[in-house]
Amino acid sequence: MFCEHCGDVDGDETGIDHDERDCPWYDTDNGTLTIDPVELADTLQKGADGSPTLRAAIGLLVDHGLWIKRLAERPGLLQIDYSGPEPEPYGVDWLKVVEALAAKELPASSGELRILAIAASLADTAARIPLGDAVTGLDTTNLDRVLAAIAEANGRPVAG
Repeated sequence: MFCEHCGDVDGDETGIDHDERDCPWYDTDNGTLTIDPVELADTLQKGADGSPTLRAAIGLLVDHGLWIKRLAERPGLLQIDYSGPEPEPYGVDWLKVVEALAAKELPASSGELRILAIAASLADTAARIPLGDAVTGLDTTNLDRVLAAIAEANGRPVAG
């Protein structure tokens, strides 16, 4: 069965074949804040304008396809403005992401975790991720995504 929350098809990511109610990413905010992943992606991309490294990091997560949805389900990893009538996410709290990665709090495959770690490293210089460890074991598609993100962070034209 395919889980729309984690992308798991055969139990590899979670150890069991599950439906969405068994997924560790399902309803992780206990219903306190609902964030639309499409709106979050748009907001993050707009907020990254003017910063090649942040644009590359957000672009990597958007291109990967799963992380924006997962971040929308984990508002504790986002920067959220609570001053208006509705809470508005406006960024990723990259240091909290790195802390969650280090504490192994994010259920995901090793390749997915590497993508998030690389994005955090691109976005925030305080997020020290060893590049050699992060790229080892990436499949061809994800390695291509990472290389394109690194080129974009460096201000190089990205081959399309």
